[in-house]
Amino acid sequence: MARRAASRAVGALRSDGSIQGRGGRAGGSGAEDARHVFDELLRRGRGASIYGLNRALADVARHSPAAAVSRYNRMARAGAGKVTPTVHTYGILIGCCCRAGRLDLGFAALGNVVKKGFRVEAITFTPLLKGLCADKRTSDAMDIVLRRMTELSCMPDVFSCTILLKGLCDENRSQEALELLHMMADDRGGGSAPDVVSYTTVINGFFKEGDSDKAYSTYHEMLDRRISPDVVTYSSIIAALCKGQAMDKAMEVLTSMVKNGVMPNCMTYNSILHGYCSSEQPKEAIGFLKKMRSDGVEPDVVTYNSLMDYLCKNGRSTEARKIFDSMTKRGLEPDIATYCTLLQGYATKGALVEMHALLDLMVRNGIHPNHYVFSILVCAYAKQEKVEEAMLVFSKMRQQGLNPNAVTYGAVIGILCKSGRVEDAMLYFEQMIDEGLSPNIIVYTSLIHSLCIFDKWDKAEELILEMLDRGICLNTIFFNSIIDSHCKEGRVIESEKLFDLMVRIGVKPDIITYSTLIDGYCLAGKMDEAMKLLSGMVSVGLKPNTVTYSTLINGYCKISRMEDALVLFREMESSGVSPDIITYNIILQGLFQTRRTAAAKELYVGITKSGTQLELSTYNIILHGLCKNKLTDDALRMFQNLCLMDLKLEARTFNIMIDALLKVGRNDEAKDLFVAFSSNGLVPNYWTYRLMAENIIGQGLLEELDQLFLSMEDNGCTVDSGMLNFIVRELLQRGEITRAGTYLSMIDEKHFSLEASTASLFIDLLSGGKYQEYHRFLPEKYKSFIESLSC
Repeated sequence: MARRAASRAVGALRSDGSIQGRGGRAGGSGAEDARHVFDELLRRGRGASIYGLNRALADVARHSPAAAVSRYNRMARAGAGKVTPTVHTYGILIGCCCRAGRLDLGFAALGNVVKKGFRVEAITFTPLLKGLCADKRTSDAMDIVLRRMTELSCMPDVFSCTILLKGLCDENRSQEALELLHMMADDRGGGSAPDVVSYTTVINGFFKEGDSDKAYSTYHEMLDRRISPDVVTYSSIIAALCKGQAMDKAMEVLTSMVKNGVMPNCMTYNSILHGYCSSEQPKEAIGFLKKMRSDGVEPDVVTYNSLMDYLCKNGRSTEARKIFDSMTKRGLEPDIATYCTLLQGYATKGALVEMHALLDLMVRNGIHPNHYVFSILVCAYAKQEKVEEAMLVFSKMRQQGLNPNAVTYGAVIGILCKSGRVEDAMLYFEQMIDEGLSPNIIVYTSLIHSLCIFDKWDKAEELILEMLDRGICLNTIFFNSIIDSHCKEGRVIESEKLFDLMVRIGVKPDIITYSTLIDGYCLAGKMDEAMKLLSGMVSVGLKPNTVTYSTLINGYCKISRMEDALVLFREMESSGVSPDIITYNIILQGLFQTRRTAAAKELYVGITKSGTQLELSTYNIILHGLCKNKLTDDALRMFQNLCLMDLKLEARTFNIMIDALLKVGRNDEAKDLFVAFSSNGLVPNYWTYRLMAENIIGQGLLEELDQLFLSMEDNGCTVDSGMLNFIVRELLQRGEITRAGTYLSMIDEKHFSLEASTASLFIDLLSGGKYQEYHRFLPEKYKSFIESLSC
């Protein structure tokens, strides 16, 4: 009878094939040895120890659950006359079934244990509980622990209950896990007092759900019960604090951890380092890296990757490279994540040479570019508008069997649109859809924008309708973005068509839409159309705001229709719309440009009386306006008053006054202002030096010019091609050929080009014989050029 029952049970478990695919195959000499030992012991029959057979079966199970099930079935077929399975044998079998994902077979094996009258222990249930929790069936697992186990006279142990705790926490049911933890602590959980792992599991669960308060209270409860936290507990708390950027608290916990004799591991340190990086504290992160080493914990690749990731995301790829080099010198091998981080850093910064050098190093070190690396390269070239290079990398990616994702396609489509290849962009768009990828709103925006530029309105409208079909939200923000882009490029007609399409498909224009389109008309000088749009805006119940009025006033000022601007300004005030500082700046600039200085001064007084806080930009407009209208003394008095005010001046303010003083011949006062830069905490900029250089050359003070250039370099101010060409022309006109040669050399060193006017003057003056004796002072290439003209 028992033999027939065993046979039926074996029939239920005879599923070697179904388990084989999921459990994997045995591999290696260890697996083979285990199988041979088991087979030999089974052949001996009663002469073999069941303990030995169980041990051999466990060894087989470690390598291949399917092979273990197969051998159990052979044992069962041999019958009780040869060998009798024990509860431990069934425990191994249950574990194999659960590891292979066959919980149904695991429960069948458990049923066999019960039928045979074996005393079931808690450990027998462990694989079944784990399997149920992994399948998100924690409620079923709880039923087994809290009901079925006791029915079978089996008391749940701490391991059984901790499996439940983890299952509940994994399902975001940490509060239920806490209740179970309290049952365990109060001996209502079957005598299974919670340990450090039980508490750590629940603490982790609360942190994962974002409930820090309950996590902390559980932690303190653990301490109250005299259960000492281990490295996992402390590390979990530290990681959660770092994630919340509470770095001071994290360091307090670390200090407490060390004080209690628990040594942090690499993961603990990595959490803190990552926390410092994510909370924008790079100095502390680098300092902590040094502390980590001094504490005897060697940083791993993850440590270095965290620090490099922060540096690269903040445009500090040069520093990230130093970290990379330091890492390799310490014998650590960068992984693909390390290379991707630094490649992305270089790509974002536009450092394509460095990016390629790192890519070559990566390949030399045996790491092949993956999908993400190719995407970085394509996006980098696209950002730099290097169309051919981007397309070449894209093709190589496909050749290596890597399929581009939506981001890669988006970059390619974007760069093709920018370069005017809208037909090619559409081909890639269709290819993207054929491959099952969903274009995002950025891809659609690029295409629609380009199609509008090339007057392909039917296709643009088709794409907009397609977006609606795909459930992509087409709101005012989407249309405002495209309309704004077209208006800034001077394509106001296209913007108007988009506006009409927007209304046609039922998207309501808002005040931003109207203001953007009004700005487009103003930029194009079409003020009548702009005013019509203002009327249309009011007619649909939208009230113009400060931006709308300021835009229109600025449009009138730019075409010198100052009266219209002032009428609108007064209308704005009477409508209850308050001007802001930008509005005032526009009016002031317009008044000064039309030489209405008295009105500008009157407005300035009115602004100050109204209590409006003036910005430096306003004072700069007034100073510039006064100087342009030859009221230099008035400007100088205002400037002196500004210097006494609690207002941080800028280089532009000084430049306005220096320019004005130089133009009226007050050179000494201009030089005094130039010297006063440093006493005001400022550094002269390019335009300051250009003004001073023009004046020095005009006065023929050429020795001072050389000193000025040295001062410029000392202050870190970069000279440009325009300034050097200007100086060369001025020196050539004055016959200062030798000194001109010095500045020609600078043009060459900086890889600048001679402007057409400079080259023309150079040829006219030096191709004749008048300055022949000076030819030897010229840079070699210019000397050869002049000699060739003389032949």
